[in-house]
Amino acid sequence: MDMTIYYKELAKNMRIERARLNISQLKLAEMADVSLDTINLIERAAGNPKLCTIISIAKALNVDLNTLVKV
Repeated sequence: MDMTIYYKELAKNMRIERARLNISQLKLAEMADVSLDTINLIERAAGNPKLCTIISIAKALNVDLNTLVKV
């Protein structure tokens, strides 16, 4: 199964929510307790994040997990 579409949607939704909060990738990384490289990879749809990472990011963005992973 090609997961590319899901990674692209996750990336898009993360950028939208980060822009809504007007925070940088670095700030989001700090808030989610993940590396800046992790945020950068996910937002470029180049990473394969673990579920726990996506959950941490959703909590940091103060959104439901479904907001990030909806397609």
